[in-house]
Amino acid sequence: MLRIASPRTIDAPWRPPVLTATFVFYLMGSAIVVLAFFHLAVFSRLAFRKPQAVPDRDLPVSVVVCGRNESTSLQRLIPLLMEQDHREFEVVVVNDRSQDDTWEVLQWMKPSWPRLKPVNIQADEKFSYGKKLALGVGVRSAKHPHVLVTDADCLPSGRDWISLMASGFKGGRQIVIGHSPYAHQPGLTNLLERYDGFTKAVQYISFAQAGLPYMGVGRNMAFTSDLFFAAKGQHRHRQLMSGDDDLFINEVARANNTAAVADLRAHMSTRATPDLATWFRRKRRHYTTARFYRLGHQLLLTLLPAARLLLWATILYLVFSGNLQAALIGLSVELLVFLPIGMLAMRRLGAGRIIWLSLPLEWLFLLLDPCIYLSTLIIKPQRWK
Repeated sequence: MLRIASPRTIDAPWRPPVLTATFVFYLMGSAIVVLAFFHLAVFSRLAFRKPQAVPDRDLPVSVVVCGRNESTSLQRLIPLLMEQDHREFEVVVVNDRSQDDTWEVLQWMKPSWPRLKPVNIQADEKFSYGKKLALGVGVRSAKHPHVLVTDADCLPSGRDWISLMASGFKGGRQIVIGHSPYAHQPGLTNLLERYDGFTKAVQYISFAQAGLPYMGVGRNMAFTSDLFFAAKGQHRHRQLMSGDDDLFINEVARANNTAAVADLRAHMSTRATPDLATWFRRKRRHYTTARFYRLGHQLLLTLLPAARLLLWATILYLVFSGNLQAALIGLSVELLVFLPIGMLAMRRLGAGRIIWLSLPLEWLFLLLDPCIYLSTLIIKPQRWK
C-alpha cells in the first residue's frame, strides 16, 4: 500500500529546539553559584589577607638547585643565595649531565663559598631519565631534613627568601608552597606567560590556604626529606615527561601538613620563555600531568573554567536574544564581584599592571586552554630532555 507523507513532515522539517530565556537564565545562575564558591570561599583568602610572613632565621635549611648546562645562570644565582640572611643553611647544586663548563665553574666557586656543595651526575647512554633523578640525588646529599628547592635559572626576590619559606614549616608542616613568577620582558609571549602564571598561582596558593593543596612548582617549594622519600609517586610516574613537582605535591599534600607563603619577599622569579612556540609546548606538557591528579582535584579544576565559560556564553546568548535585563544581572556579578576579587588576588602576588588586562585575557584563555588541551589528545607532546 502506498503511504503518503503528512503535510507536517514535508512543510515542517526538524529544527533544533530554541533555548528559552528562562532556561538560559537558570544556567547562568548555576554558573554564578559555582563561581561564587571559588571566589568567595577560596580566592578571597588571598585577595583580602595581606600575605605578610615572619621570617624564621633559625631553622637549618638545605637549598637544592638542579641545573643542566646552566653555567651562566648559576654564576648569577649562587652569590645571591650565599647572601641570604639566614643563620644555618647550605646550597647543594646538582650538575645534571651538563655538557658545558658547569662542573668546572662550581669547583672554581666552592673555595669562595664554604656553604656550597656541588654534586655531579655524569651522563650514561644506557639510561634515560629526567630532572626527578637529579632532585633525588640532591635531596639525598642534603644534610638538613628541611629542603628548599629551586632551579638554576631562577633568582630570589631578596635576602629573606630562605627565612620566609622556612617560616612555613612552623606548626609541624612538612610542605611549603611558594610562588615563582616569570620575569617581565616586552612581547605577547611574555604577557600570556605571566598572566597564565599568575592565575595558576592564585589557584594553587588559594586552594592551599583553604585546606585543599593540589600542586606546587619546583622553582619555589620546600619539604622534609622524610616526606619526599616516603612518597611513592616519584617511582609511579617515571614514565611521564614532566610534572614531577605537581604530582609529588598532589600525592602527599594535605590540609594539615601544607602551608603556602605568598609574601612578595619569598618569591623566586624565573627566566621568561623565549618564544611563543616554546611556551605552547610547555603548556601542552602540563596537560599530560594534570590528568594524574586526584579525582577530586580534577573535578574542581575542570569545574572552574567550565563555569566561567558557561557564564559568558549565557550572558552573550541573553544579550543577542534581547533579554538585556537578565544579561545585566550576570554581567554585574562578574564585573562587580568576581573580577575585582581575582584582580586583587593577582595584585597580592605582584602582578602589577597586568591585572588591568584581566578581562580580555580571561576571554582569550577560555578559548585557548581547551584548544591546547585538545591538541595533546591529537598529537602527543614530545619527551623533553
